[in-house]
Amino acid sequence: MKAVSRTSAPRWWERVVVGILLVTAVVCARAAQPADGLVNAACPPKTLQAIARIYMAHGDYEKAEKFAYKALDATLTKEGTEEDIISCLMDIVWVYKNQGRLFEAEKTCLLGLQLQQQLYYKDHPYIAYTLRILGSIYQAQGRYSQAGESLDGAMTIIRKCHLADDPVIASFEVDIARLLVAEGRFTEAEATYERALRLISDYYGTDHLYTAGVLGDIAKLYYLQGKYEEAEQLLDCAMTIQQQVFGQGHRLLVQNQLTMARIYQARGESARAEQILTDALAVAQDNPGFFEPLKGEIFTVMAEVCLNSGRYTEAQVACDKAIRILEESVGPDSDITAMALNCRVRLYILDGKYDQAYELGCRVLTSLETALSPSHPSIIAVNETVGLAQEVQIAAQIAKTDEKSPQFTP
Repeated sequence: MKAVSRTSAPRWWERVVVGILLVTAVVCARAAQPADGLVNAACPPKTLQAIARIYMAHGDYEKAEKFAYKALDATLTKEGTEEDIISCLMDIVWVYKNQGRLFEAEKTCLLGLQLQQQLYYKDHPYIAYTLRILGSIYQAQGRYSQAGESLDGAMTIIRKCHLADDPVIASFEVDIARLLVAEGRFTEAEATYERALRLISDYYGTDHLYTAGVLGDIAKLYYLQGKYEEAEQLLDCAMTIQQQVFGQGHRLLVQNQLTMARIYQARGESARAEQILTDALAVAQDNPGFFEPLKGEIFTVMAEVCLNSGRYTEAQVACDKAIRILEESVGPDSDITAMALNCRVRLYILDGKYDQAYELGCRVLTSLETALSPSHPSIIAVNETVGLAQEVQIAAQIAKTDEKSPQFTP
């Protein structure tokens, strides 16, 4: 879609604001630029940008990042339009987001949004897409309220530009459904997914990668609902489509592998779950720029598998890795960080550190309750852990009291 500018020329002060914002945004983007991100003067900016997007589609964000920077530099060198510069910045936002560099993604995305709001009319569709990306960043950070506000704003705009049965609308609904799942609003999420999937599969086809992606999302929802058989069927279908395009062992299959491992773990098939997790970790470690929060989740599930298998030393190692990765990438208060911390609570209990277990468990539960519904599986799991921590803490206190009490001899 071609950019649509204001019907009247921006006033002089608006141009000054746009100029300042552009300089700020470019400086922020260049601050993290790799050393080899130099301009290829012979290559047009649009070509560099197209190459960056091909790498994005293939999940190779390290290479995508290099070409996105080159496209930005080339656009600036050739005095590209403000729209072209913003487009390059938003590509960099997408790379940051998919690398798990969420703070950088958020900061650059907000700058891009300010620029668009200065250049375009209020309900321009480009603004809707930027709000959608911003919403996905907030969701990855566990800031669900802000994610909802961004996605609501995006949907309000996009509905003014497209018919209700347009697949473009469906793509926005998929993001809303993902947020509903994260919040534990499963009934609403399922209805939203079904409506979106119908439009997407009709338009793109049942064997399209986009359709496969949505099937994988629905499978995750089914897993959370305890519908393991239905979830596994959808995952088999989704991964078959993805493997036909990407081949075995590709990084873009890892999210579905993680869901499959969780299904096997829930069924008590720990060996199968562990094998899938081992394969997924190998992919993550072989791919620089792999999405760090996803890697953290893999280590969390691996810690759970080891815990349930009685391999506590291995569980401790995996748990520590998960917490470190997640606290650095999404922060200490994220709900996915909370699940890694829940593993640490269980390890504290096994190690006899009952006071520490109960204190940490209560803190984790409090952070989850601010973001999730009371019926969310994560809250239920942490509640059970906190309940166990409290029981053993009380039992230990009673035992200490009995030891100190004078013994009565009749």
